[in-house]
Amino acid sequence: MRRRGFTLIELLVVIAIIAILIGLLLPAVQKVREAAARLKCQNNMKQLGLAMHSYHGAYQAFPNTQFSIGCQTDWPNWGWIPRLLPYIEQENLARIINLDDSFSCASQLPVRSAVIPMLTCPSDPRAGTNKTYADWSGASQPGVYCGAQWGKPCSTGNAPDFPTGGTNDRCLAQNSSYWGSYGDGYADSSGNPYGQQQGFDGCDLYTSNGSWQRYRNGGDPLASDGGPMPTSYLGGDSAGKGGRGFFAPSPCNAKAARITTDSVTDGLTNTIMIGHQVANGAGSKTGWYQGMSIAGTSLPPNFLRDCMRIGDNLNWSTNTQCRPTCGSGGWRIRGFNSHHKGGVLVTMGDGSVRFITEDIDQITYNGLGSRLATK
Repeated sequence: MRRRGFTLIELLVVIAIIAILIGLLLPAVQKVREAAARLKCQNNMKQLGLAMHSYHGAYQAFPNTQFSIGCQTDWPNWGWIPRLLPYIEQENLARIINLDDSFSCASQLPVRSAVIPMLTCPSDPRAGTNKTYADWSGASQPGVYCGAQWGKPCSTGNAPDFPTGGTNDRCLAQNSSYWGSYGDGYADSSGNPYGQQQGFDGCDLYTSNGSWQRYRNGGDPLASDGGPMPTSYLGGDSAGKGGRGFFAPSPCNAKAARITTDSVTDGLTNTIMIGHQVANGAGSKTGWYQGMSIAGTSLPPNFLRDCMRIGDNLNWSTNTQCRPTCGSGGWRIRGFNSHHKGGVLVTMGDGSVRFITEDIDQITYNGLGSRLATK
């Protein structure tokens, strides 16, 4: 007796049922995958928080970032993460680094070439490489700024191992998903004050003149607005007191301020120490070992969401959603951003990790950014 085969209609029904089941399963799989990625990212930030406190235990201060406003050649310009290498299982790199010399020197090539897995959030669509910025900008821009103009000259006999043109030389660098917090300070450049030069006035309402009244941004650059500590570029202050966060550039020809647990008068559990950044915000001076890998709370969480959704980098996109025509737009990367749905992860001053939602009140968020109990 001949067996009856499937009819075309029956096959189509089976295929339709399978398609429906796959459609139901995919969102669940994606949720599980994102939950695992977020947990891994949270663990990375927890490890950095523990490393910060291990460093503090050894040196009685938190690591600083060597970047001076307007004087990029007075210090080597190393960032805060290189100082943590012995505490995040990177002892071999730690032995190579010479914090008294430039990261552009030949001896520092292994550092510039390094890819440290724990510095990349698995939720970021861009995998961690030592060409993060170059991947966005194309072959004509091989990497981040380095050379003599972005750090003091190399010591004798340790010249850069690449051709130097004297202007905007480039080096390899992995962009870290985790940036230090300079608090609720001013995001724009001290060289381009509001109302002058490139027309920045009104572009960034969150940190411009009047932002103290609007958002209690303690880094409002206009002293007459009454903010508690007017700050300049990247949250620095003219007195060299370290701004209002854990990391801030120093005044020209001065070392960065020494920040200890006692400097956090608002309480370690109430103050953001490290925040999240995305590859979309990678800049030409934000490699993991560089002093400008810092941001603040003066911009709302996921301020770059439009840029993230279209898959462009802020610095190279021609899409107006990602790169508006108002001002240069470079200040827009100086907030915390992530590909975690609905908000960003941050490491608090006590080493704990929290999730900050996108809809947080901006005054409250600025309060979490400031280490000073003035709000």
